[in-house]
Amino acid sequence: MAKQKKQPEEVINNLVAKHMHEFNKSHVFIDRKKNMKRGYNKHRQGRYSDDYRSFLLC
Repeated sequence: MAKQKKQPEEVINNLVAKHMHEFNKSHVFIDRKKNMKRGYNKHRQGRYSDDYRSFLLC
């Protein structure tokens, strides 16, 4: 019997699987409901006084 020639294996460059372990990690999330009850605001309002707002018409 003649030996079969080995076909070269196709290399699939899957970038998602390649970098999967760098990005898919567990994270600790902040409890928004508890922060809301404590009075935390992500975007604080009322930081600037009206002196800086020249476009405000009285």
